[in-house]
Amino acid sequence: MKLPKITKDQLTNELREVVGDNDIEFESLCDSDDIWDFEIDSDAYFDRRAEVGKMLIEQRNQNEIQGYHQRSKEDS
Repeated sequence: MKLPKITKDQLTNELREVVGDNDIEFESLCDSDDIWDFEIDSDAYFDRRAEVGKMLIEQRNQNEIQGYHQRSKEDS
């Protein structure tokens, strides 16, 4: 994995005092073997997300109707 590098020309004077006449190179916080790269089709993801949202709303509405019928039976 390629991490960013800041050249010494871009450093502030305060940072140059700390690091000297060197570029700053970032180090990875994790092992590159621990990173998984998934190919994601964003259009399909958002289409499926909307579809699942509609199904959840439909299921909630059905649950509310069943709850209403259940309560009305108990009241009778």
